[in-house]
Amino acid sequence: MAVVAGGLIVLSAVALYLAAPHQAWGALPLSPRAMGWSGTAMLALGLALLLSWAGIATAFFIAFTLLMTTWSIVPIAVAWWRRSGEDRA
Repeated sequence: MAVVAGGLIVLSAVALYLAAPHQAWGALPLSPRAMGWSGTAMLALGLALLLSWAGIATAFFIAFTLLMTTWSIVPIAVAWWRRSGEDRA
């Protein structure tokens, strides 16, 4: 259950990143509003699963750690991926 919750939280962080106006991903398959709402829903579901598995403080610590780690890695990975694509062209 913890792995599913962690996966949902990481996916929610990516969706919330893509909902931001200054994201560097490019064209999105959904509107930013839909990405924001789906990210919020996945975050709530992931947090609910973590709360059923761990204590309150531990669940919030795990959720926020996963969110911040994902929000730190995704922009760098997108910039690196876009830069690699420019080098190939």
